Amino acid sequence: MRALNRKAIRDLWHIRGQAFAIVLVMSSGVGTFVMSLNTLHSLRLSRETYYERYRFADIFSRVKRAPLSLAPRVAALPGVARAQPRIVVDVTLDVPGMAEPAIGRLISIPPYRVPILNDLHLRRGRWIDPHRPGEVLVSEAFATSHQLRMGDSVSAVINGRRQRLTVVGVALSPEYIIQIHGANLLPDDRRFGVFWMGYDQLAAAFDMDGAFNDITLTLVPSANGRAVMDRLDELLKPYGSRGASDREEHVSHRYISDEIRQLRSMGLIAPTIFFSVAVFLLNVVLTRLVSVQREQVAALKAFGYTRLQIGLHYLKMVVL
Repeated sequence: MRALNRKAIRDLWHIRGQAFAIVLVMSSGVGTFVMSLNTLHSLRLSRETYYERYRFADIFSRVKRAPLSLAPRVAALPGVARAQPRIVVDVTLDVPGMAEPAIGRLISIPPYRVPILNDLHLRRGRWIDPHRPGEVLVSEAFATSHQLRMGDSVSAVINGRRQRLTVVGVALSPEYIIQIHGANLLPDDRRFGVFWMGYDQLAAAFDMDGAFNDITLTLVPSANGRAVMDRLDELLKPYGSRGASDREEHVSHRYISDEIRQLRSMGLIAPTIFFSVAVFLLNVVLTRLVSVQREQVAALKAFGYTRLQIGLHYLKMVVL
């Protein structure tokens, strides 16, 4: 076998150019695969860290109108960690520079403290002042699309009345990383924006004092999400519940998850191509080498080497 080892080294030296090309292609495939895995891991970790830091809800439910006194009963359901009642309403916006109207989603927030769930990250500006009517925070995507600055205003049709909304801050929310209106399939930051407004002002505008039409929950780690949603639907049924949904059905989360899955699929294509090319080149080189060395193979058999030993010799070259 020592002679075969020396022969393997000499053969590799003679085809060193082809061998280097094959190694380079395989290394590119491995590097691309590792890079794709690291990118996916970073994206998932960043998403989960953002969700956890800003307390993204696990369960979402809409009702027609329910009293705020019902919120403690929701929070007391088995498996529920926290509950945040709020008002969520879509309105028509008149934005300067746009010929057609846009859609704005108004979401109530506490005036002096951050929301219990779906917290906001203030990018620019300040928090709303409850004593100044019409102040809102706007989503960064919508503000960037329309180049809105602090102090700018947009007109909204709120409960049949035209009201001016003044932008005092630009915010990010884990609930609206991707802004997609229910009727659309793709995000449109120019025609759909999210605004956060004080609860008292929004409740007064829509005759919702002491009430809510939307509630979000987080669950304890061991909770059964399906069971919690069933109990929540039963509790909210008298108030026009539209059915609870979990995070997997949330539009923004689902869109991001689909994008990550697509990146994973695309990340596997390039390494597969590299490895396929490397296997093809290896097959071509070895086939040619064996064809050229037919006489040497015959001589090795004459000297008593078995087919297994000769086969292992060429397999060793593949491994090297």
